[in-house]
Amino acid sequence: MIGVLRSEWIKLRSVRSTYIVLALVPAIFGLVALLTMTAANFWDATPSRRDSIILSPFTGFTSWIAGVGLAILGVLTMTSEHSTGLIRTTYTVVPLRTRVIAGKAIVLTVVAFVSGQFVEFGSFFLSRAMMGNRTIVGHTSSLVEEAPAMLASGTVVAVYAILGLGLGALLRSAAGAITALVAYWYITPLIAQKLPGEWASWATSLMLTHLPVQLTGAESFGMSPPLKLSQPAAAVVMLLYMAVALGVASLFVRRRDA
Repeated sequence: MIGVLRSEWIKLRSVRSTYIVLALVPAIFGLVALLTMTAANFWDATPSRRDSIILSPFTGFTSWIAGVGLAILGVLTMTSEHSTGLIRTTYTVVPLRTRVIAGKAIVLTVVAFVSGQFVEFGSFFLSRAMMGNRTIVGHTSSLVEEAPAMLASGTVVAVYAILGLGLGALLRSAAGAITALVAYWYITPLIAQKLPGEWASWATSLMLTHLPVQLTGAESFGMSPPLKLSQPAAAVVMLLYMAVALGVASLFVRRRDA
């Protein structure tokens, strides 16, 4: 298994798409800096309205953007080998295909988890450094208070990546898998929120975007319907996302030709 992990790590860091996706990290920091600077400048220029200035926490927002990028990397981890034909060589060297999927999943999870935590904690320190002593609503809590939410939001980035890997194995097409991901992110939440009564709350609660806040037991900050999951239930749902994605990937790579 060590050899599989080493080969998957070499493949991941030797393709250009990995660095293009990871370039999202400085881009996210740039966006956080821009939003923070805008709020700080407004706070400085309007002393009489400081109590009404609200800047939403960055945790969900930054993990969502990072999750999109790492999910695409998960798709490319699988589809790029099919498009180049390298997957046949991989399966010749490692005939047990589920071991290949396991190796890809482990390497991808580590990269996505580290990237997610780096984005979350980096955004926190960047925004706090730029705000200084300003007390803007949504950004007054300490590192200790914010750490659980940042850890949960950074962790869900790894779940996004595995979801992308599963779709890549299922569809074998980067365009098809990325289209499915975009549909999940943009269309499914709209449909969920339009469902009647309690169905809207339950469907929204199961979305990856809303799992971190339920995992920490914090209050939702936004316009979404009331969330339903307890902390243990949110953790179970997060694990189910990964289990289903990897289960589907393993099933299809074993049953189809390379």
